[in-house]
Amino acid sequence: MRNIWSKWVCIVILQLVLVAIALANTLTLGERGEVLAETNQYQVRFEGGMLTHFHNKLTNETYTLPLQGPLNRRSGLSIQYEEGLYGRKEFIDDSWDVETKRLSPLTVEIAYHFDHKYKINKMIRLRIAIDPQTQDLMIHQSGTSAIGGLVGVMWGCGYLDNQQVDVILPAHGGEIIDTATDTNERGFEYPENWSAQLAILQGEDGGFFVRSTDTTFRFKELRYVPSGEHFGISFETHNPAPFREKNEITSVEWHLNTYRGDWQVPARIYRDWLETTFQPKQPPAWVKELELVVYLNLGVDVLPELAKHVNPSTTLIYLLGWQRGEKANFPTPKPEFGDFLKTAHAYGFRVMPYTTVAGISPSDPLYPVFEQFHLRHPIRGHKLGYRLDDPSYPDPLAYINPASKAFRKYVVAQHKKVYETYPIDGFHLDINTLFRNDANGFIDGLTCAEGNILLHQELAEAMPGIVLGGEGVHEGTFFNTNLAQRGIYDNKQPHPISSFLFSIWTIPYGFHVPNPDWEPEFYRPFQEAYIVWGVVPTIRIRALRMLTNPALVRTHGFLKSVRNGQTWEQTWNIDIVGPKVLADVNVDGIVNILDLVMVAQYIGVERPRPHRVDVNGDGVVSILDLVAVAQEIR
Repeated sequence: MRNIWSKWVCIVILQLVLVAIALANTLTLGERGEVLAETNQYQVRFEGGMLTHFHNKLTNETYTLPLQGPLNRRSGLSIQYEEGLYGRKEFIDDSWDVETKRLSPLTVEIAYHFDHKYKINKMIRLRIAIDPQTQDLMIHQSGTSAIGGLVGVMWGCGYLDNQQVDVILPAHGGEIIDTATDTNERGFEYPENWSAQLAILQGEDGGFFVRSTDTTFRFKELRYVPSGEHFGISFETHNPAPFREKNEITSVEWHLNTYRGDWQVPARIYRDWLETTFQPKQPPAWVKELELVVYLNLGVDVLPELAKHVNPSTTLIYLLGWQRGEKANFPTPKPEFGDFLKTAHAYGFRVMPYTTVAGISPSDPLYPVFEQFHLRHPIRGHKLGYRLDDPSYPDPLAYINPASKAFRKYVVAQHKKVYETYPIDGFHLDINTLFRNDANGFIDGLTCAEGNILLHQELAEAMPGIVLGGEGVHEGTFFNTNLAQRGIYDNKQPHPISSFLFSIWTIPYGFHVPNPDWEPEFYRPFQEAYIVWGVVPTIRIRALRMLTNPALVRTHGFLKSVRNGQTWEQTWNIDIVGPKVLADVNVDGIVNILDLVMVAQYIGVERPRPHRVDVNGDGVVSILDLVAVAQEIR
């Protein structure tokens, strides 16, 4: 009897809590579409279809400036048409008629429509709702036009205070936009450039975040629009191409909410959603244990020397130049490929040869077979590829839509042939993040994104145990790849958000990193970004002499730092600290007599362990190592 009463008490308490939550959530609607949304966590106001006021009740922070003058409509509600080179956006203004409707106590809809005998009839609907369970503010749109060519529909936040709010995006490897960032208006396309449908706006003690839970990989775009002391940020959903016959569009649903703390609070919420939704596979143990990635050209002679400078069992060789003919054609190994693999594995190295899955050379005899699936720009309609219009480039690549079943079958068969013949550990799949809105439309019933995902899955099924790496990572690839290059291009200011989201499953390594001795000025930007992102130390060894020439101090210092298990920052900073990293034999942060004593204990020992006592990396501890340490004592 006591248990029954306890259950009834719990039910009553729960009902009272739910009623209290419901009463705390209010959604007020004005005649001209003004909306005031308020919960225990935030107060938000929309005017003219734009979010113009955002107050975080959890931290008592306001992230917007007071309205002054007309609305900054370039961040507001708009509809995009298929016109010109990049499409044409039409923003609503006071000439549009407004109709308002309350759909439920916590859901309202505002319809903006333009009807004029000299203009095209068009309408944008904006639905705003509060989720009573999560208190998420939910934004959904639809649009119609009397003519076709509808590309996308957009909403946004305006008048955000750039002195109070930083924008943190999983874009271009992970990026932050703040007052130190010298930037103009910028666009980030999902998923290739904006790798996860999440934006974090960080204040001093908390912030708010915008996300979508779309699992169909609808094409989207985030835009950052600066305007003096304030800025806007907008979110657009695109129709699948071709657009010519499309006269309506429905957006994904966007969620907004506040948080207290730093950016990792909303990032963890989103990462948990990623894991639950996509169920990514964990990397095998050897991938998790990687300490170094080395870019090598095919050549057995470099392997014995490389083994002296690194720990082979924790080193991955990214292999170039192993194929016959043009790299854009599918892999046909050179005769010496087998000997290279045999020797590399004898030392304990892992080997991942480079290949591509994105397309085919226009000169390939099979290109006419697949030409009908050649990806086309969604608005302009021209064929897409890598340096297709550069007659001086010997190896152009035509991008083929992987939605084609015939193309996927061919790609998988070519890679499987190598896998079944040679004991490779992985494949680097170049340009594997290619998700494009193809003007050809659906192929074999699939979008390009769906075809790309299926291609990754079919490769994995055809080659059990193979590790797939890629050129970058985003929401559509991370659950099928365990390694990914990280390029630094187009990133104004690196931030660890992307690594936080993806690196549990897809471990980042360097993208064709310049050599710190030969190209120090080009190396530095990589170094700065890779420290922030926690990228696995990566180096390019172009020739055997790079390992035998003691004058390449930074190269040897880099390898030695990795071999001795020093931190990411110590390793990537080798060009700054130079010989001091080498001379700090006991890794206590200072070069002194203790380092000399440690080296002296190993005089005459070849290939010593610990490796760090061989300061100059020549394979034997000698008086030269003592001199190298003594020169750095101050």
